[in-house]
Amino acid sequence: MRVIITGSSGLIGTSLALRLLADGTEVLGVDRSPNPWTDAIPTHIEDLCSTVPPESHPWGRADVVVHLAARAKVHESVERPLNALENYTVTHRVLEFCRANGTPVIYGSSREVYGEQAVVPVAEDTVRLEGAASPYAAAKLADEALIRSFGRCFSLPFIIIRFSNVYGRFDDLERNGRFIPLLCDRVPRGDPMTIFGPTKSFDFTYIDDAVEGVSRAITKLATAPESVSGNAINLGTGNGTSLLEAANLVAEAAGVIPNFTLGTIRVGEISRYVADLTKARTLLGYEPQYPATRGIPLAYQWWRSWHHAEQK
Repeated sequence: MRVIITGSSGLIGTSLALRLLADGTEVLGVDRSPNPWTDAIPTHIEDLCSTVPPESHPWGRADVVVHLAARAKVHESVERPLNALENYTVTHRVLEFCRANGTPVIYGSSREVYGEQAVVPVAEDTVRLEGAASPYAAAKLADEALIRSFGRCFSLPFIIIRFSNVYGRFDDLERNGRFIPLLCDRVPRGDPMTIFGPTKSFDFTYIDDAVEGVSRAITKLATAPESVSGNAINLGTGNGTSLLEAANLVAEAAGVIPNFTLGTIRVGEISRYVADLTKARTLLGYEPQYPATRGIPLAYQWWRSWHHAEQK
C-alpha cells in the first residue's frame, strides 16, 4: 500500500507516517517545511497554496491520501481570517489531485465544526453552520462540504475524521502554540501562565489514539471503501477534561506547584466538547487507550526527554 500524507511534518502527520512505515506501508509526506523531528519520512517540500495543476504534482499514485495540512491555530484565524481561505484553497487543490488520479481521501477535520453544543457527548450529525465560532471552524465546515460534493459529483471515496485536541510527541510549540505543550514548557519552570476559561472542558486525545483511528480508516478506505466512504467520524476518548485539570496533570507530572492565573474565554473559542465514539467503534473498531490521566503524563515525559536531549 502507498499513502500520501499532507501536513506530514506536523503532530499527527509525523506520528502517522512513522506508524505506517513501521507497518510496511510506503509513505510520501508533503509539507511546506522539512520535518523537524525525523529524517525517516520521505518528504516532498511544497507549498500547497501554490497554483501547480493537480495533474502536475510529482506525488505519484497512491492508495489513499490523508489530508492533514492546515493552519491550525483557532485564535490566529480570528486575528488573520485569510488563514481560513488558505485552508480552503489547499483542500481544493488536494481534492483536485485526488479527482485527477482517482485516489480516495481522508480529511482531517476538527471538533470546531460543532460549535457550542448544549449536550455532550456530541454525535456527528449535530453539525450546524450557525455554530461556526471562528474563521477556522467556518473553513473546516466549507472543506467538509467541498469534499462531500466531490464524493457526489465525481464518485470520490472519502472519510472525514473529526479530531479533538490531539496532543503528545512531535507537538511543535513554536509552530502551533497548543495548550498541552505550552503547559509542558512553562509549568516546570514556574513561569506565570494565564488559563483562558479554566472550566472549559475538552476531549483531549493522545497522539497514539488519533493515529490508531486514522490507520484503521486508511485500511478500511483502501480495502473496503463501500463500508466507510461518505462518513464523518469522531476520534477522541469519550470523556472531557477541563483546562485546569489538564494543567494540574502537567504540574503533577513535573512535580511542581503551578503558577496559574485564571482568565476568561477568548473570542472564537467554545467552552466544552466530548466526542460520541459510536461511529468510530462501529465502523473502525476504534477503542481509545489513553485517557488524559494516562496521556498527559506521557506527553510531559516525551517533552522533557526531547528538550533535555536538544540541550546536550
